Amino acid sequence: MLTEQNIRDLFQLPKVITTKTPARDYREENGHRRCDLTLVGASDANLEFSVFVRQHLRFTNNFSIGLRCAVNQGNLTTITLLRYNGAHGETSGSRDGHFAIPHIHFITEDEMAAGHTQPQETLRELTDRYHTFEDALRVFFMDTAVSNYTEYFPELQQGRLFNGH
Repeated sequence: MLTEQNIRDLFQLPKVITTKTPARDYREENGHRRCDLTLVGASDANLEFSVFVRQHLRFTNNFSIGLRCAVNQGNLTTITLLRYNGAHGETSGSRDGHFAIPHIHFITEDEMAAGHTQPQETLRELTDRYHTFEDALRVFFMDTAVSNYTEYFPELQQGRLFNGH
């Protein structure tokens, strides 16, 4: 079982991308553009990660970028550690209104103990560090310590003017 500290350590562990599918651009599927990445720990190739990238084709601020980790603990093989979401544009009954603004979901030790493999609604952070899909990708890769992301996403090489990233 991963502890809260283990989870934070995995977020911050330096990582490198080894493959991207498709290798160029994105594939279109069910009204979204998508790609998937395989990563390993920069200093320990036995630590395996994957990233999913999804963006709605019509509502471009509706996106999700998630980091998964191979855990191989009992029945659990993969856990989604975190998910960076854009503004879904929906209104909801949630008190923080997180569907209407960019937000980040984190899995917790308690959620994993309850058998969840993805972040639930327990721990989320509203953010103003990104507003566009491209900014979210850049922030995600920096936050999760992925060093070679510009080799696979060259459009992210140049930061946007005035945003500090």
